[in-house]
Parts: sequence; C-alpha cells; structure tokens
Amino acid sequence: MDTFAALALATDPPAPSILDRQPDKKSAGLISTRMGKMIIGQAICQLAITLVLNFAGASLLGYDVHNTNRLIAEHEQKRLSTFIFNTFVWLQIFNELNNRRLDNRLNIFEGITRNYFFMIINLIMVGGQVLIIFVGGQAFKITPLNGKEWGLSIGLGAISLPWGALIRLFPDAWAAALVPHIRIPRPNVWPFNRKKKVDEEKLPVSPPEEEKEEFAAPPLRTLTSIRGARAAKHVRRGLHEYVHDSKARMMGRSKVSVAAAMARMGDAASGPGGGGIFVEGKGKGKL
Repeated sequence: MDTFAALALATDPPAPSILDRQPDKKSAGLISTRMGKMIIGQAICQLAITLVLNFAGASLLGYDVHNTNRLIAEHEQKRLSTFIFNTFVWLQIFNELNNRRLDNRLNIFEGITRNYFFMIINLIMVGGQVLIIFVGGQAFKITPLNGKEWGLSIGLGAISLPWGALIRLFPDAWAAALVPHIRIPRPNVWPFNRKKKVDEEKLPVSPPEEEKEEFAAPPLRTLTSIRGARAAKHVRRGLHEYVHDSKARMMGRSKVSVAAAMARMGDAASGPGGGGIFVEGKGKGKL
C-alpha cells in the first residue's frame, strides 16, 4: 500500500498555483513547517482513532469479546481486529489526498482529473483492500465484514479530510513556536570529512604571556621589503618614489635615443661622400 501511494503521488504533476509559492532557502530543511505539522497532526488523529477502537471498540460497537463460549469470543475478537485494520487502511487512503498539496490551500482535488495514473493506482489500492477483506482470511487472520462495518470504516477513514483542513488553517508560526529549538549534533560518519588526528607533541607551543609582549609585530614596510625582487619591483612605495622612478626611466630612454642619433650622424660623416652630411637648404657641409 505504501508503495502504491508513493507511486501515485510521484506521478502527480505540479499544479500551476505552485508558481505562487515563495522559493525555499538553500539552508531550508528537508521537512518544512507545513509538512511537519501535517505529519504530526495526522499521526495524532490516526493514533487516537486506532487506540480508541482497540481498547474501547468492543464496548462502543457491541462486539461480544467476553462471551463464555470461546469460539464466539475468538470470532468477535477477529471481527474487531479486521474492523480496526480496515479503518486504518482507509485512513491512509484518504490521507493520500491530503498529501497532494504542500501549501495551506484547502482545494486538495485541484488537477486530480489530469493524472490518470493517480486515479488508476487508487482504484487498485481500493480493490486490493476489498479483496484482502473478503478473500485473505487465512493469510491475514481476518474475517469478512458486513455493510455496517464497511460504512463505519470508510466514514472513520474520511475524518482525515476535514482534519487535514483544520491542520492547514493552523498558523505556521504557531506550529514553529511549539517545536523546541534543539540543535542535535550530527555524527561525523562520512570518511572524507574526518579530521586527521595530530599528536599533541607536534602541535606548536605558544609562548607565555610575558614573552608575547616582548615580540612586537614588524612594520608593514619591512614585510614589503623582504619580498622577492619580482614582487618588490611592482610595489609602489609612494607618490614621490613613483614620480622619481618614472623620471629616471624617461631620462634613461632620452640618453639612449641621443646616443643612437650621435652614432648614426658619425656613421654618415665617415661615409664616402666627402666626410659631410647633407643639410636641407644649405647644401653639403662639414660638422
């Protein structure tokens, strides 16, 4: 039955109204407040009905379980057990309809006709339960029920629907306030998250408080000066130093360009053209 219920809910497509729901946080738990209050509320309802039928069903419904005839008493007890079992199954079937919605809206039948798998699986569950009651007497230690008992079982199982509506009307803030905020430590069973054990002898020993006061942190300029040559080359020490370095680079480039020009002029003067260079507008002359 649980497998069929899970299969029916898994094949149920989401309704368009699910887009109106606010997105959950990444740190949100697997079971939300709405899910938790529905689980706890339905558990209270099913436990109350089952326990009342188990301990007071004989006197409330007129089962003669204390008959002096042992065979009659055993038969009446078997009828009561079958009635409790049938009621419990119908509680699960009707609660499956409640679980179609994850929000607090009351229309639990929205879009139910669009999912034929859901309806077919529920018909299989109902048909299987009927067959178990009427045919599975020896296997399940039960006995067939009459029409009155079937009506009571289905009626008590249908209590899950109005009870689910009351649970949805219960505010989520109140439900969250009723739950004690207890942080349970999670066991570190995943092998990749285990911390490596370090011997206490290998741990660094911190100096005493008196020695800590003697050791002062070095200035930041000292830390930058002990860098490598490549790192220190790209560190700007200040505006004045930066301007000075830029001027020095420009002066070096200008000296190199003047030396190169003088070399070219010397090569031209020592050429085969009469030891002079041509100056525009003045003809040939010697420098």
